[in-house]
Amino acid sequence: MSVSKKLSQFLAQQHVDFELVHHSPSMSAMQSSIAARVPSEEVAKAVILKDHVDNFLMAVIPAGRRLHLHTVEELTDQKLRLASEHELQLKFTDCKTGAIPAIGPAFDMSMVWDERFLQQQDVYLEAGDHETLVHLSGSNFQKLAATEQHDQISMPVKEQPPE
Repeated sequence: MSVSKKLSQFLAQQHVDFELVHHSPSMSAMQSSIAARVPSEEVAKAVILKDHVDNFLMAVIPAGRRLHLHTVEELTDQKLRLASEHELQLKFTDCKTGAIPAIGPAFDMSMVWDERFLQQQDVYLEAGDHETLVHLSGSNFQKLAATEQHDQISMPVKEQPPE
């Protein structure tokens, strides 16, 4: 497996150019950033959430940061929880566990993304396996995410969320 079929089809439908960046095997977006020698703020990590009626929501944040769930809940006016690994396997059948591409619409789901990506000239996302990143221009990422909500939804890993 290399690029998720759903992601590849979506990028083709949207007429978005991309490059593949191959790297040594990794098990997280942060490890992929290191393996591919790409700054972690340019690597988009997908965090999959669910609401009380089992609707999925993809939160997209930089690889070196962590999700501020409370901010996403306020932004969406929903109580959310992390999707289970089993739910992810059922939803992302053409992706390896932990290698979900950070473009919600490619998987027919809404997304909310961290506005730190507005500052990036380049954005990289998992391709669906553990050895490939998809490289998009920052403007193409913004084009793909234009209709989705964005805000400051992440914090540094060591920072504690405000009460």
